[in-house]
Amino acid sequence: MKYDFTSVIDRRGCGSSKWNGAKNASPEFVPLSVADMEFLAAPQIIDAIKNTAETAVLGYTSATDEFYDAVISWMKRMHDFDVKKEWIVNTPGVVNALGLLIEASTKPADSVVILAPVYYPFDMAILAKGRKIVYSELIAQNGTYEIDFDDLEKKCEMSEVKALIFSNPHNPVGKVWSEDELRKVADICCKNGVFIIDDEIHHDIIMPGYKHTVTANLGDDVLNNIAVCTAPSKTFNLAGLQCSNIIIPNDNMRAKVNACARFALLPTLNIFAYTACTAAYNLCEDWLEEFIGVISENAKLVEDFMAKHFPEIYVYPLEGTYLQWLDMKNLGMTHIELREMLEEAGLYLDYGEMFGPAGRGFQRINLACAKVTLEKALERFKNAVENTRKNRAENIKPYHKTLAVGDKIEEFNISRKTLLVFSRHYGCKLCQKLLDDFSHVYKDFKAAECDIKFIMQSSAEAIAEIQKNYSFELIADPDALLFDKYNVFEADSAMRTVTGDKLFEKAVGTDIHNLLSTEYVSGLSAVLGGAQENPEGIRKNQLCAFIAVDSESNVIYSYYSKTIGDLPETDEILSRIK
Repeated sequence: MKYDFTSVIDRRGCGSSKWNGAKNASPEFVPLSVADMEFLAAPQIIDAIKNTAETAVLGYTSATDEFYDAVISWMKRMHDFDVKKEWIVNTPGVVNALGLLIEASTKPADSVVILAPVYYPFDMAILAKGRKIVYSELIAQNGTYEIDFDDLEKKCEMSEVKALIFSNPHNPVGKVWSEDELRKVADICCKNGVFIIDDEIHHDIIMPGYKHTVTANLGDDVLNNIAVCTAPSKTFNLAGLQCSNIIIPNDNMRAKVNACARFALLPTLNIFAYTACTAAYNLCEDWLEEFIGVISENAKLVEDFMAKHFPEIYVYPLEGTYLQWLDMKNLGMTHIELREMLEEAGLYLDYGEMFGPAGRGFQRINLACAKVTLEKALERFKNAVENTRKNRAENIKPYHKTLAVGDKIEEFNISRKTLLVFSRHYGCKLCQKLLDDFSHVYKDFKAAECDIKFIMQSSAEAIAEIQKNYSFELIADPDALLFDKYNVFEADSAMRTVTGDKLFEKAVGTDIHNLLSTEYVSGLSAVLGGAQENPEGIRKNQLCAFIAVDSESNVIYSYYSKTIGDLPETDEILSRIK
């Protein structure tokens, strides 16, 4: 090969977000998570940056005609998309652009559709702008993912839905949408006045045998109802330079986006961003061709390895992006057990639950690394699974069960109908409110001949101290063993404790700045983030569950909360258990 895709670069101490987020990352234990590459930029880009540093005055800089020509030429050569100079809006990143586009195309309290599982900053961008998220779930069938067009149409017909954020190719599942699929999506949106925010940041990275279509190329109706979000960052590993080219043909929408950018005080790009993008698009097409070959070979390596050693793991075909999607549910572990096993083995992938509940049990692996790095990671994965299975065989596999009506529950001393409330810990205000609420209605449960037991992640000493304040039994589960046994999980991220949550929406309304005057402010960064926190000690993202059983311990009512404030009404519980 002409370019170096085999060296393993030591990124310790460099401020790498990916490496800093992985415990004990090293050239031996390279994290394969966040979507940046383990490769140096193409030498033509490095030389261009050096030349700029040595010869240019490093002052405030705007886009030049050479820069615009490079972007326009690239889009025409690579994607047959004719772009006019005035359509291009520069932002420091596509996520920044998502926020601007949501603000420009919707109003506070409007809703935005996303196709889940999907890149988690989509949720973040919608929430941060005071809009509501409407999910349309992709369908996994026939060894691939498909869009549920009937569901998408129903969602887009909702009067409050004004925009769709669309991942093309789709991250994390690696799907390159066909022209027919894109036409159906575009027709639904155009017919219902839903603006298309088309995230095509991965559109240059298409595997051999697949063809990418720029959604805006489907016709004038689509061209007037879309923003195409592009960047050299994923293609050429330039995320740290913060350069995105957002293509907005509609004059009115583009004016709104530019105004929103000014209101947000977003700066122009830095001088090296323009330089790097120009060099990448003018000089590095052959580097990209070699890179795609490396990714294709790495994808085949993972497919062959799993087929040989773990045929129960389904590896979704990689059509686009350098991010491979693996279904590991048949390993027989919960997503939390899977995460713990991987981290113990020094394997840092992107956990599927980061991309929404439909991603639980999946892993996303970053293939943009040297082959030797990938081989070492796969061997560690093999050893980790084999050791876990050996330990389970020797120590008896732990019992996990999401309780449904008709199941039989264990562990509790039950002599008559009982409601089991899996709450958080006593220091939590929500937990205290739940205790008070059930204290007020306890007489109604007694009238229905139903006991109440509260299970909390507090110590036995703390529970003994507060038990005198309550007429029903409190049960200490400081290590969350019962929570784990009955799959009363934490939310998959801090943000998912509040996304769509009625308590959060009541406090914040349509302006995220209202968060600053609430108790959420201490966790503001976590609430707006998407990654798993893995906090020490108390499970900060713990959700609740409400399980009623009869005198024989058979489940007669089951309710697992989806957000922190997703709580059933006591009248509903009573009506279901009488």
